[in-house]
Amino acid sequence: MPPVSEMTAADLVLRPATLDDAAFAADMYTELQPDDPEDPLLWRHWWATADPSSTVRRYVALHGGKPAGLAGIQHSAWAKMPERYARVIGEVAKAIRTPERIGALLAFSEDLATRDDARHATTWAWEWDRLRVEVLLGRGYREERRERFWELDLAANKARLEEMTLASRESMRDQGIRVLTVADDHDPEKYRKIWAMSEEASQDTPRTVPWVPTPFEVFMTWLKDPGIREDRMWIARIGDDIVGISVLNYPPERGVVATDWTGTARSVRGKGVARALKCETVMQASALGVDRVRTDNDSKNKPILHINDSMGYRPRPEMIQLIKALV
Repeated sequence: MPPVSEMTAADLVLRPATLDDAAFAADMYTELQPDDPEDPLLWRHWWATADPSSTVRRYVALHGGKPAGLAGIQHSAWAKMPERYARVIGEVAKAIRTPERIGALLAFSEDLATRDDARHATTWAWEWDRLRVEVLLGRGYREERRERFWELDLAANKARLEEMTLASRESMRDQGIRVLTVADDHDPEKYRKIWAMSEEASQDTPRTVPWVPTPFEVFMTWLKDPGIREDRMWIARIGDDIVGISVLNYPPERGVVATDWTGTARSVRGKGVARALKCETVMQASALGVDRVRTDNDSKNKPILHINDSMGYRPRPEMIQLIKALV
């Protein structure tokens, strides 16, 4: 890469990002999408806990000497993902947001990816963000898949959720499945069991970018997320085995409580475990005074989409994944 002083995109000057820039990133995206506020503490944690074997290059774009955009790439080690997909970043603060500047930052990031021998660039855009979508389409990206977003009004659906939770608890008892929080589970091997089950569940999540295993040490950093607590993390057990998990993330500074992860072992699919766990998370949130919760899922993940609908979740705007061939 050229010296920092020579890194430019349109009328923006780029410098390497630091962890302290995570707050700027959260602020910028919050301003761009105020209905989806981003928490600066969560962003700092995410930036700090990437798999050390992966490649992460982040840059802050300066306008008039002040942070005004982001660029960069992130991808797994090619030995783990020979298809070579790299996620590219290219976004500009609302006050100076133009197609030319977004395009220039995307071009900078695509060049980084190409120099790293990536074969595909992938990025995301809200369906309502026509400016960004049009820039991406103009640069040769194509829509690949969609992520569906949902919101559940806990007060409006209180009776439905209470009835569903009671039925799920009875079903779990009848099947010999224990549902409890991680804080209440005293198995010294519980973290490795949750990790192994989550790895199995993740492999079955619909996706285009190939699944890459998460090392146990990286998985454990998830438990240090500022929005996650073990007494709000629900798991399902059959004997010594942990067969399901669902957890809500509670943003410490700003944002809406939302599902961080729900997954089940293949051995219990179709037995209502995911529904039972999700019910416990939302009932707990309601008891804590939360008025609404959100979640998101791949548009082709039919089982979880059905659960969301049955619980009373209502659709919100979707996100589009776009992909471009680099070679």
